[in-house]
Amino acid sequence: MDATSLGELRPDDPHQIGRYRIEAKIGEGGMGAVYLGRDPEERPVAVKVVRAELAGDKTFLARFHDEAANAQRVASFCTAQVLEHGEDLGLAYMVTEYIDGPSLLKHVSDKGALSPGMLHGVAVGVAAALVAIHSSGLVHRDLKPSNVLLSISGPRVIDFGIARALDMASAHTRTGQVVGTPGWIAPEQITTQQVTPAVDVFAWGCLVAFAASGRNPFGQGSFQIMAARAVHADPEIGDLPPSLSGLVQAALRKDPAQRPSARDLLLALVGGTGEATVTNELGETWTSPPGGDPGVTSRDVSGAAPAPPPPEPTRPAPEPPRPVPELPPEPRTRPAVERHTVPPTEREVLPPLPPARGGGTSRRTTFLASAAAGLLVAGIVAGAVYLANRPSGDARNTGAESAAFPTAPMLVRIDTAGGWPTSCSADIGLFKPADKSVKTLVSGPSCDILPERSPDGKRIAFSRRGDTTGQAWVMNADGSGAEKVTGILRGTRVTWSPDGTRLAYMDEKQGVRQLFAITLQGHAVTQLTNDDSVKDDPMWSSTGKLVFWSKRDGGDEQLYTMDPDRPGGTWTRLTKDGVRAVDPEWSPDGSKIAFVRGPATGSAIWVMNADGSGAHAVTSGGGRDMDPAWSPDGRWLAYVRGPVADPVIHAVRANGAGDRVVTPAGRVFGHPNW
Repeated sequence: MDATSLGELRPDDPHQIGRYRIEAKIGEGGMGAVYLGRDPEERPVAVKVVRAELAGDKTFLARFHDEAANAQRVASFCTAQVLEHGEDLGLAYMVTEYIDGPSLLKHVSDKGALSPGMLHGVAVGVAAALVAIHSSGLVHRDLKPSNVLLSISGPRVIDFGIARALDMASAHTRTGQVVGTPGWIAPEQITTQQVTPAVDVFAWGCLVAFAASGRNPFGQGSFQIMAARAVHADPEIGDLPPSLSGLVQAALRKDPAQRPSARDLLLALVGGTGEATVTNELGETWTSPPGGDPGVTSRDVSGAAPAPPPPEPTRPAPEPPRPVPELPPEPRTRPAVERHTVPPTEREVLPPLPPARGGGTSRRTTFLASAAAGLLVAGIVAGAVYLANRPSGDARNTGAESAAFPTAPMLVRIDTAGGWPTSCSADIGLFKPADKSVKTLVSGPSCDILPERSPDGKRIAFSRRGDTTGQAWVMNADGSGAEKVTGILRGTRVTWSPDGTRLAYMDEKQGVRQLFAITLQGHAVTQLTNDDSVKDDPMWSSTGKLVFWSKRDGGDEQLYTMDPDRPGGTWTRLTKDGVRAVDPEWSPDGSKIAFVRGPATGSAIWVMNADGSGAHAVTSGGGRDMDPAWSPDGRWLAYVRGPVADPVIHAVRANGAGDRVVTPAGRVFGHPNW
């Protein structure tokens, strides 16, 4: 890095943040200032320090640290790794890997549109970064050319995991404003709809179109003009290569549900031509910023390439990069931090080295650089394909990105009068999202709630809530043959054993909530727990485990599993961060658990693996998201959003994409069970 591009520290700048010595100022952005620092081993890092007014906002700080912790889980495929976050001197900070190289914005501004090979490399690299980010449950929200750095090891995406915190601050301090950059934010961000990974796919389309032409697909203008074009106008994507044109057009669709996922983009980019073809093509054409690329030419409006530039001085070939590690990423021997987004005037490139003997570019140097780039792209492709095709056992990639919306009907609670949950008049019904039709299965003056379909689909269990007591009932799938099974704790749910012969439920014994199981034939009861903790929400998996929440270890509700065939046996704690976790729901194959995480007034739907690993959000939260339910194929989740008395059922892909309202206006449904 050229030291002359860094700003000197001012008297009010910190000289030490946490364990990092601050050497210079890199720049400033919407969050605060960014500094070049050194860790105790003298390795360079970038330290991002939050603005003082934001540091005093408790809501922002909580979200900032939560999102920074999530960002630390992101695999370092084409991203800048988040290393640490904390607070010091009354300031919040985040430390990230230092990436030396010009931004895509500066490179295109200085040198013009990218060559076809380098353009494909940027498209692949940024798509791979988005797969890594989305697989960790994050959405970038502010992807743009200044947040993509062209390092010697390829394109690297920076500044992920903080825009959501800024969005939260905006909601509290800058009502009506949108966090994002005109020309790169999706229509749903402008119209303040739910933010999903699809907003990053839209930004990817804008970014690739810009890299190919040097122009934003929605032109130039004020925020209002750019926003109106993004919402209403068709993008101008220019003369893109055939391998990218269709993907960019799909990424820029107005409806987020109609856009491909990052995984779809990646598989199309690296799978359509074959890994060997992509590797060879990019290995020959990828540049090695920040030293410039004599092969990149800018195109005029007619599409003709200008005369070749004069030869550049010879530079030593870069060393081949390390292979991309599998998750979790192995510790780097020299952790460094990305360069933060700063104005082009503050981002300089390294000066060229003196020319080699003879004054021309060495063929050997060109060959070595090309070979190193080929190894780089092979690593990117291999790592990206690994992320895109990760086994379904990893909750961060469910394979659901391209799943069509299910046609299966869902069981629901139908509120026949207002007042829930203080008073209750509710039936059990069958709702078909495809045609919005509703069929009541059991009706009457009673309060019937929490329907659960049996494993074979032939029966339905539900809870009947009385004024002071509760009952577990079972009926046939068509609503006939309803009969009471046993008394249960008022307002709690029942759950089926994998073979459909037993129900698990909550009841009280000597004033303490305990888990029980009952056989449907003979009604033999087994007490499963005998401790004194508060607990609820049992759910039986297809593999035979019970999951439930308990306050056994103090604090808020946490999720545990146990073997119901070993009553009183050992529990396994799944959630360990102390944040409230309730309403667990097993996926159909028993490999994942969806659950509600966060305070009751600001909860979100999360998904984790059966062992508690890989936990990540699939809804944005900020309101009240609850009652998750898996689709029969395990690729979608239904859930309830909004006030308890006036809920709305949504559905979302298991990767967080394609969120949509399912139930029609004017009808109040709850407790979905797909």
